[in-house]
Amino acid sequence: MYMIEPNLVFRGLMIVILVLFASVFAIIYLRDSKQRMAGWLALAYIAGLAAFLMDISRAILDPVISDIIAKTLFWCFSIAMVLGLFDRYKSSYPSRRIGGIVGIGFVLLLWFSFVQTDVIMRSVFSSVTAGLILMCALPLLWKNRSGALENIMFIMIAALCSMYFLRPYIVYDVLDAAHTVADYQHSTFAILLHASSAFCGLACGVVMLIVVGHDIIEKLQRAATIDPLTGIMNRRGLDQYIIKELSEESAADRAIMIIDLDLFKRVNDNFGHETGDKILIRAAKILQRVTGTLGKVARIGGEEFVVVLDGPSSADRLVVAQHLRLSVGMLAHPELGDSERVTASFGISIIDENESFAMALRRADRALYEAKADGRNCVAEASNDNMISKIRYMERY
Repeated sequence: MYMIEPNLVFRGLMIVILVLFASVFAIIYLRDSKQRMAGWLALAYIAGLAAFLMDISRAILDPVISDIIAKTLFWCFSIAMVLGLFDRYKSSYPSRRIGGIVGIGFVLLLWFSFVQTDVIMRSVFSSVTAGLILMCALPLLWKNRSGALENIMFIMIAALCSMYFLRPYIVYDVLDAAHTVADYQHSTFAILLHASSAFCGLACGVVMLIVVGHDIIEKLQRAATIDPLTGIMNRRGLDQYIIKELSEESAADRAIMIIDLDLFKRVNDNFGHETGDKILIRAAKILQRVTGTLGKVARIGGEEFVVVLDGPSSADRLVVAQHLRLSVGMLAHPELGDSERVTASFGISIIDENESFAMALRRADRALYEAKADGRNCVAEASNDNMISKIRYMERY
């Protein structure tokens, strides 16, 4: 009975894997060019496919030239993979490290190709160079381990590096195999290379596809919960934060602030909505900067913002509110001229025990109304018995 040569199976499987993942990542990138990691992964698998086709078609060109091209393309796979990972974490590319590794590897490749001809040493240094390139990503992945997916990605890249280092040792030392240019295609090294490459290409592709898919889903979720103008949470994001973070037990004693920019309609009417948008962006930034780790800031519509303070900072809510009020009032808006300032009014409430966030928010809204009625640019706090206490600095900024 006719038996298919194992290496032919691995070759066919490898081609299917490389074409499949190159196509998938390319489609993702073409649909959304901001998914730069997918673009790099598409290039990685295209380079891997070209390297593999060159590796199994050595009869077309001079075997040594084919080997050099195949190994260079093989390094391009590792380089594109590393650059994709650095793009994901928005880190600077390790260009010098990669350039140094590739430079030394290429010199050794040429040396053992034309000066001291040695097919085995070419294979050894090719795998080691690819492993060293991938190692450039390990510190980045280790630093950014924040969940199961990041841990899996780190383990996969570390395993891939280990395979590149161990594969020549296993073939040439443990198995004591050898091959020449003429019998390369049927050698133990070629079989192990194609088999391990097929397995690693599949595993790497699946993990990276999950990572890219996770990033796309996270991006869509952020788009739904982040205000596109100011970059802070929108109303939906605030609702999700309340549901997720503020259980009935942890919500009690939290301070809620509703902040409204004073006479903002007049700004839009007199100076235009583009100017109004710039002022909203500046106000959101200063609110977020001053609040810092004390709580969360959201824009819930128009010129209205909400700040939810955490438990400890709620005790100093009035101090925080005054800092926020003064910071907003002191912002310079060149579009309005030197003498014009945009102030803000604040309504505050504390979430009492057995009270919902919505109920406390309504009390804060009533306090905001009182602050507006009292002349604006001031802070008003509503207690649970609907009494309003006002705190106001008369000087204007």
